[in-house]
Amino acid sequence: MNRLLVVGEGMVEFKYAADGNLIQKFAGDTLNAGIYAKRWSPATDVSYFSALGSDIFSQKMRAYLAYEQITTQAVLQSSNANIGIYAIQTDENGERSFTYWRKESAATQMVDLLLASGGAALLPTADIVFFSGISLAILTDANKSKLLEILQQVQAQGSKIAFDPNYRPRMWRDQQHAMEWIEKAYHLADIALPGLDEHQDLFNHNTVDAVKNYLLQQGTSEFVIKAGVQGVYGYSATEDDCHVPFNPAPNQLDSTAAGDSFAGTYLVSRIIGNSVLQAINNADNVAREVVQHPGAIMDAHLYQQAFK
Repeated sequence: MNRLLVVGEGMVEFKYAADGNLIQKFAGDTLNAGIYAKRWSPATDVSYFSALGSDIFSQKMRAYLAYEQITTQAVLQSSNANIGIYAIQTDENGERSFTYWRKESAATQMVDLLLASGGAALLPTADIVFFSGISLAILTDANKSKLLEILQQVQAQGSKIAFDPNYRPRMWRDQQHAMEWIEKAYHLADIALPGLDEHQDLFNHNTVDAVKNYLLQQGTSEFVIKAGVQGVYGYSATEDDCHVPFNPAPNQLDSTAAGDSFAGTYLVSRIIGNSVLQAINNADNVAREVVQHPGAIMDAHLYQQAFK
C-alpha cells in the first residue's frame, strides 16, 4: 500500500459566517494536506502524527479524523493539555487574518509523548513523511531537535522527508530563529515545497533561481517553488525541470489551505507514481478549486463533484 505520514498540529477552527455567527470545523496546515491527499488518492494510507487532549473538542477531532479516514495510531493523548483553537476572518479579497489560542496545546507535547511511548518505532511506515515550519515552530527548541532526529531515523529506514517552510513570523522568536531551524529542516528534506515570498522574507532570495541555488546547496533532490504570478517551478534530480504558468481561480473566496491542499495533492501524486509535472498540475488544480470555497477543508461532496 502507498503511505503518507503527516506531522503537526490539528486545531479547532472557528470561522465567521456572513451572518456573524461562528462555524466550527477542524484544521491545521499538515492535517489539511493529509486530508486533501486522502481525497485525491483514497487508496493511499494517510497517517497523522500529533497529540490531542481529553477535552470535548479533542474527542470530536478524533471522530473527525476517522470520518476523513486518517489513520490515528500516532495521534497521542496528553493528560494535561487541550487541543489548540484559532479563529479566522477573510476580507473582500479572500485574504485571511487569524487569532490563535494554541500556546501549550496538546500538540506541543507530541515529541515527548512519542519518545515516552517507544519513539520513532511507533510511527507508521510511510513512503513520504511531511512536516512544516509550523510543525517545528510550536515546539521548544529542544523538541525541535528531537523531532528532526526522529525524522532522520525514519529517513534512514527508507522514507523520504518532505518539508514546507510555511513561514509564520509571529510563531518564531525572530527572523534569525526561523532561518536557523528552517535551514536545518531543508538540510534534512528530500522534497521541499517553498514559496518565493517566504524566501524573500527569510533569506532575501528575490528570484526563483536564487531559491533553486539555495536548495541545491542544501542537498534537496526535489523541490517545487511556488512563485505567485510567475507560476510554479519544479526541479528533480531524476526528471527535467518544469514550469506551470499562473492560472488564477475565477473567484477567490478564501485562500485558507491553498498551500496545504497543494502540498498534500503534490506529495500523494508523487507517491502513486506521477511525474513532477503531473503532480504540480494536479496540485495546482486542487488549490484553484479550494480557494473558491470557505474554510480550510471544502465539503467532501463538492470536492468529489470537482474531481470525480
